[in-house]
Amino acid sequence: MVDEYRPVRLSAVAMAISFAAALGTGAVTSAMAQDDATLLAQSDARHRFDIAPQPLTDAIALFSEQANMQISAHGDLVREVRTGGVSGTMTGADALQRLLAGTGLVYRITNDGAIIHAPGAGQESSGPMRLGTIVVESGAMQDEHALAADRASSIGVSAADLERRRPRDLRDVFKGESAVSVGNSIPSSQKLYVHGVEETNLAVSIDGVRQNNKVFHHNGTTLIDPSLLKQARVDPGVAPADAGPAAMGGSVVYETVDVGDVLSPDRNVGGFTTLSFDTDSETFTNGYSAYGRHEGFEGLGFFKFAKGDEVTDGNGEFVNGSESDVLSGLAKLGYESDEGHRFEVFGERVRDSAKRPFRANIGRLTTGTNPVTRQYTTNRENYGAQFSMPHADGLFDPEIVVGYSGTKLKVPVPFGSIGETTSLSAKVQNDFNLSEGNTITVGTDFYDDKARYYDPGVDMHESSTNAGVYGQARLTPMEDFRVSFGLRGDYQIFEGVDGSDLEQSGTSGNVSAAYDILDHVTVKAGYSRVWGGVALSENFIMNQNWDYTDGIEPVTSKNYTSGLEFNYEGFSAGAGIFRSDFKNVRDPSFNGGPGVVTDFRTQGYDLSLGYDWGAGFARATYTDSRIKVEGNYADSFTTNYLGMPLGKIIALEVAHRFDGLGLTLGGTMDAALTNRDTELAGSEKQNSYKVFSSYAEYEPEDLDFLTLRVEANNILDEVYSDRATYGQEFSTVEPLREQGRSFLLWARAEF
Repeated sequence: MVDEYRPVRLSAVAMAISFAAALGTGAVTSAMAQDDATLLAQSDARHRFDIAPQPLTDAIALFSEQANMQISAHGDLVREVRTGGVSGTMTGADALQRLLAGTGLVYRITNDGAIIHAPGAGQESSGPMRLGTIVVESGAMQDEHALAADRASSIGVSAADLERRRPRDLRDVFKGESAVSVGNSIPSSQKLYVHGVEETNLAVSIDGVRQNNKVFHHNGTTLIDPSLLKQARVDPGVAPADAGPAAMGGSVVYETVDVGDVLSPDRNVGGFTTLSFDTDSETFTNGYSAYGRHEGFEGLGFFKFAKGDEVTDGNGEFVNGSESDVLSGLAKLGYESDEGHRFEVFGERVRDSAKRPFRANIGRLTTGTNPVTRQYTTNRENYGAQFSMPHADGLFDPEIVVGYSGTKLKVPVPFGSIGETTSLSAKVQNDFNLSEGNTITVGTDFYDDKARYYDPGVDMHESSTNAGVYGQARLTPMEDFRVSFGLRGDYQIFEGVDGSDLEQSGTSGNVSAAYDILDHVTVKAGYSRVWGGVALSENFIMNQNWDYTDGIEPVTSKNYTSGLEFNYEGFSAGAGIFRSDFKNVRDPSFNGGPGVVTDFRTQGYDLSLGYDWGAGFARATYTDSRIKVEGNYADSFTTNYLGMPLGKIIALEVAHRFDGLGLTLGGTMDAALTNRDTELAGSEKQNSYKVFSSYAEYEPEDLDFLTLRVEANNILDEVYSDRATYGQEFSTVEPLREQGRSFLLWARAEF
């Protein structure tokens, strides 16, 4: 590679190329001219590639970044094309050959880069010719550490995945991923579990801002509107040091949309509106967005509301308290200087206010005299400011994030209760980009969390202040071998409801490795030991008479993962095992005191199998997990705020695009096998179920601003509760049922 060549990151050039290509505005060209010798040298250089089957436009975004090649394409050539992906260490030319086999397109090298065209087009050029095509689209996962060893086991949900799934709630975001379960049919009561570990034991962030949303065990944890998301990533078990403090069982990273994700680079203003109607609950959902840019400044606004009646289950019976009444919004302002300094401020709010089941995560108890429903009002907010240099590629690549997040829950009956959790957090870090595949991240972070409960008769809170320092090295010591290891230290001051303080400190470490034993086969493994300090109590079980004299033991965890991946000409397969051991997890109760702790373990294995045939794909995942508390099998009551007994989960996702028609057909299957682990815990078994859903999406050729979609969900009218839903193994509990057969009509118009 010649000295004059300087790679331009995906976030700048690739994003610009992608939207022009996606909108079919004509040929888009690379921002950097390279001579033929340089381009040929780049295509012949060996690189590590890890690109899953996906739309061609998304896959080439990753290829461009991984091969450091600048390219151009006409949007009409690539808009409807899919690729089988490529994995392994090889030359850029070989990777392109495998990535683009079957597309029927070719590319040629010119002084301005690589140009994609159909066979026979552009043959008059004397430039070198090779089979394949290159185009850039920003719909792929945007992660500068995507090839690092600590990402080898990560579960990514890209913009393309979200566009295909069109999620209405958190469960839809992770459709097709058996390792991630989301319980409850009411979005405000949903909780996320990764390999059976509840999200309260994970480090969760939204746009880099720490989340502290544990309020009430009958309510959800992180109420999120998936319409606002750009992408999501889950690090199961082993998380890097820069994922944040107390990543006991891994981490979850959500990112919301930016102007560059929705606005073509050749336009300065735009917007869209969405409308959907659910035929079962007669729920209307409307969304509106406007955005623009001018001389480095940019702004985005989004607003959505949903209103409707209760859904019915597979028996045709109403699910009490399941009506929709949601408002959500997102606002972002940003500025990027000519020198590449980017500043951004953002704010996001989600509000859910409606009659919910008396215990919002339970349909009803078969005993007792409580009313069937009562009012719940949940407000979650997330605000932040960020500074970064997204195009930096040397030793100075900083990021600063300051944020505030919180959740407030109002339950007027019977005591006028209000629970509120907040987190003020900050992070300052720098990536030392030593060379391709070799980066060291160092930084410091801080948070001040508070959990408060108040009603007309009492006002009390717990709080926790934490300061941490960390470093994470992501290295490629050999061509086929990647390693990532990190260390962090934390110092915490915990304050109880009586004003007493507990001061503690601890260290955490992690290591991950990935080795390409063959061009198409990768083995991977990871280990972490995490110190988490003292977690805040749930707000609604606090007792103003709690005594902290005996102290509270800090929580620690050990996580183990290992696996094998295979990718070849569209075929993919994977297998992995996992285990997480938690010690001294805080488990307080109103009468039992603040210092009660417990130990638990989750373990199991994952399997996956898929095939991409260019115009479509099919992928199945299978996860078998079990949880034990204090060495014993446990039910969903015992595992509250720890995890969930899930057993064997199956997820299937299929899609096919009819090139030239603008039509995509797809479907999903979600299934769970009978789980008898809960019988060993003294409760009843968890019953099996299987749910099939399908969709058709159409983009009229003459109305390219319009997208139409129809969904048929739970086609067989299955009567069931999702496996991650509380209480289905108890005879005294009627769990929340999922919606029966329903149809959704959806439309989006861009302007």
